[in-house]
Amino acid sequence: MSVTSEVPRLSPCIGICKLDERTGYCLGCGRTGDEIGAWGGLDPASQDEIWAMLPERLAALSVRIRLLPLMDSELAGWVAETIREAKGRWVTGVPGAVAEFPCQTCDADVSLEGEAVVARMADARFRLRLHEKLRAFAFDGNGPVVLGLPKRRAMLPLAEGFTPLGADADAIAPEDRADELFDFGLGHPAHRFCIRTGDPDFIGTLRESTGKSWADVMAQLGQQIVQKSPVRVVESALARIEVSSPIPRPGGSLPGGPHTKLVPRLLAAGDDGPEALKIPDHASPVAIFYPGNRRPEPSRR
Repeated sequence: MSVTSEVPRLSPCIGICKLDERTGYCLGCGRTGDEIGAWGGLDPASQDEIWAMLPERLAALSVRIRLLPLMDSELAGWVAETIREAKGRWVTGVPGAVAEFPCQTCDADVSLEGEAVVARMADARFRLRLHEKLRAFAFDGNGPVVLGLPKRRAMLPLAEGFTPLGADADAIAPEDRADELFDFGLGHPAHRFCIRTGDPDFIGTLRESTGKSWADVMAQLGQQIVQKSPVRVVESALARIEVSSPIPRPGGSLPGGPHTKLVPRLLAAGDDGPEALKIPDHASPVAIFYPGNRRPEPSRR
């Protein structure tokens, strides 16, 4: 992916700074030592020329992960394009608690609203807010792309057990902002898994579980939650997916469209992203794009 611009380019550095003795290329970004040293003083055209050479260099080094030269409006345009042109699926959450917004064949409405990309379909909504520190890490050439944010900027308020959050003022659609949001309190500082409802009787039932572990809530209210099928809201600091399709019955298959998954066995590991898509330690994943029709690889745990 090449991008040209008259403004200074993003640095390709991903924090892995070690030169390969055979080629002289950095094993993290693919630049030479001279290119790294001169980067800040190069004009945008020269920076673009170096960016254009990096994919081939990193492939020759068998490096699986590389930074894409996208930020701000360029990144927003690319995200919108993946949805508008039905190129794959977007996922947010952690292994064992995710929401999926598929768009391989979807007819989603996509728009740029202020500092965010917003996509809507009949039973789901997706929003990605932009941030100057948001970075796109690509894997295996044309493989998945993980959007990452520095960990200190990616943290969300950590709920201690099942927690009522009140009206969902951050809901994507204004008409949903009076409905109440409940955080399951999964214990992951950069992601949360919630349900949202406007049913007053159900709200009262959910409030009675305040402070309980998510496992206890599911054991006691799981059948009722499936029956009511409230909106599931999975979010990170910058990404949010809202799914309103019916929750599959136990033993049923996942729908081909938007859906969420809550898998205790995978949650127990405490990972903040798939093992095969680890990004540099200084960053936390906020959303993942899987191109084509491939589903995320199942965990082998």
